[in-house]
Amino acid sequence: MLGAPRLATFMLHVPLLADAGAEVPSWWSDAAQVGGWLGAHASHVIDQIRTTLGEFDTVSASLPHVGDHGWTAEDAYLVQFRLRGGAVGAMQSVASDRGPMLFATRIAGTAGTAWAEGDRVRIADVDGTRDNPCPAEFAVPAPDPPPADLIVSAYDLLHSTGLDLGPYTRLAERFRDLILGDEVPDDPAAATFVDGVANMEVLDAIRRSAAEGLT
Repeated sequence: MLGAPRLATFMLHVPLLADAGAEVPSWWSDAAQVGGWLGAHASHVIDQIRTTLGEFDTVSASLPHVGDHGWTAEDAYLVQFRLRGGAVGAMQSVASDRGPMLFATRIAGTAGTAWAEGDRVRIADVDGTRDNPCPAEFAVPAPDPPPADLIVSAYDLLHSTGLDLGPYTRLAERFRDLILGDEVPDDPAAATFVDGVANMEVLDAIRRSAAEGLT
């Protein structure tokens, strides 16, 4: 639908950790223990990019400290990247933005553009703009948030919406089917340890770029 992908944008600004007293586990605020927002959030974006657009070629990154926390680990990241297939893009996110939430996932290609709009994916091309319906096999039920008395710290709020429940339930179903030897679909392919290593290689490259000013 998009032709050849050319430019990709992945952006998320949230106020979750904007307060100077925002409470997180000690390891999360410590760069020496690889805490911070890069690993917490960008790891998922990297996985999304690799799944939809292909493997990374180069990155150029910054890992700023936006909130006044005194942490050694970052609460934001800015990454410009090039993929092996030729597409370029940017990942930007901050957990300490006091302004309104900002979200953008958008891919522009030679024949069209796709973007997320709420819980919909929309496509624009020479024929106009339309929704791209979610396939029935990917649909998950609406989440129920956890009980309020379990939400104590800012870190708890990271997972308080219940949005993770549906996808993780689907992941557990895939594990079950593979263990039982049942047939599973090839697309999307189930993640493997190789994917985990590939994601970590990108995260490590981002950290090296930010620390040494390298591409």
